[in-house]
Amino acid sequence: MPTTTITLDAALKARLADLASQTGQSVDAFVEALLRRLAEADVRFDRGVPVFPPRPGAPVLTVEDVDRLADGPEA
Repeated sequence: MPTTTITLDAALKARLADLASQTGQSVDAFVEALLRRLAEADVRFDRGVPVFPPRPGAPVLTVEDVDRLADGPEA
């Protein structure tokens, strides 16, 4: 299997190390699993932003829901 090197900044390395430690995996194993799931996912890109389809049965927020949640209880 071909390999490649991905360069990460220090903040992202630290975050990935933290997430990996929460799962009990090495950073390499965690990142490999994460990238494999992303590569196998049903994903499209909208202006460079990954968009994943909702899970079956997952609730869908309306624009009104998002506005209400963003405004908070004081609105």
